Amino acid sequence: MKKPEKNILLICLLAGVFLLTSCTVSKVRKRPIPSARPAAADHVTTGVVTENDGAGQIVLRELDSETANTFYYDDTSKLQDEYGQECEGEKLEPGEILEVVYEPEEDKIVSAAVPENVWYYHEVQKFSFDTEQSMLEFVGEKYQYNSHTFFSDGTDQIQPMDFDSQDMLTIRGIGVRVYSVVRTKGHGYVRVTNYKDFMGGLAELDNGTMVLITENLMMTVPEGTYRLTLVTKNMSATKTVVVMNGQETVADFSDYRREVKDIGEVTFDIKPEGADLTLNGTSINYSKPVTLSYGKYKVKVTLAGYADYIGVLNVEQASKTIHIELEEADAEVALPSLTPAPAKNNSSNDNAITRRVDSKHTITVTEPMGVEVYLDNIYKGMSPCTFTKVLGSQTVTLSLPGYASKSYSVDILDDNKNVKLTFAELEEESDTPGNADSVTPTPESADLSLD
Repeated sequence: MKKPEKNILLICLLAGVFLLTSCTVSKVRKRPIPSARPAAADHVTTGVVTENDGAGQIVLRELDSETANTFYYDDTSKLQDEYGQECEGEKLEPGEILEVVYEPEEDKIVSAAVPENVWYYHEVQKFSFDTEQSMLEFVGEKYQYNSHTFFSDGTDQIQPMDFDSQDMLTIRGIGVRVYSVVRTKGHGYVRVTNYKDFMGGLAELDNGTMVLITENLMMTVPEGTYRLTLVTKNMSATKTVVVMNGQETVADFSDYRREVKDIGEVTFDIKPEGADLTLNGTSINYSKPVTLSYGKYKVKVTLAGYADYIGVLNVEQASKTIHIELEEADAEVALPSLTPAPAKNNSSNDNAITRRVDSKHTITVTEPMGVEVYLDNIYKGMSPCTFTKVLGSQTVTLSLPGYASKSYSVDILDDNKNVKLTFAELEEESDTPGNADSVTPTPESADLSLD
């Protein structure tokens, strides 16, 4: 009589283990299979959501096609988000890839869910487009896009070059193909005005952005709220700036003044033409004399095919000319006009970006005419303007008072040719640019050490 009891207990135990295992597998499924099965008369299609009016209507563009269809949903439609959870129709976002079961007579959605072979990445911040190869690189991998890929700023369809390195993206695809790229967090611009007393110092945002203070100072920044600090030796001033997507915020430092002293104007004579110059790790435009506060600056000059120049510049007079000539050798050279830097400083700055320069060719921005042109936050002049060709992926920003500033990502190829860039006309601003908060002068609050 005891053996049957043991068998029953063993069977119950095995059944319990089976149920527990089944529950575990169910929990780790990426997405459940859509609960609604298509009836014989229903149709099925898969595509990218390009529009959702939030009131019962979506537009779905077929994969690898420009064919777009309008479908309708109501309370009887069984809808699932990309996590496999039931959701309301207004929660379906542009850029989502859906398999839709619908009644063909009225194009009414019976069910909609994300296919299991779809992958997606949210909050992508580091990415780059190779427009020549139609490749998008992020998270260390390259994916293919084409003319059917849906690119959006969250409201309107845009082009790959309209994305900026400061943006945040949601990317969706299947296999190695990208089917949608949506900007979920954009960028704006901070224009600094009336900052003459800070020329030659540093402009710092609390998100880690740092640029040398030169003429026509404007920075491309992710949307958000920041503390902007202008720093020179033994003094600083701070404002709060609110950056909104596609808009320009003005940070006016006219309420801060100091005596104009301890400022030097440095002219850089660098050979060969086209070399990159950094001061304290920050790239600067030296086509005109550079105004710097008295003090010491770490200087680095680089150009492909030439030995790096590293030294220390001591600004201690009203004007000064620095002559630097790079040598086609492996050894580094320090000229008498600068003090050689200690050996421990000869390693490259991890925060500095070294770009290859084609000194024999140029980049010309031809249109729109009469706008300010910036290359990676460095002012290049008023268009049409021409400057030394810099290779690789970079950001061109166009700005003009009264018009909305615009940034473009461009990929400059090493093709031994001059480059001409033409962009669309800037649009007039609809709203008055925001102003930063009032400044609190703190002459002794910061000591910028340049040694």
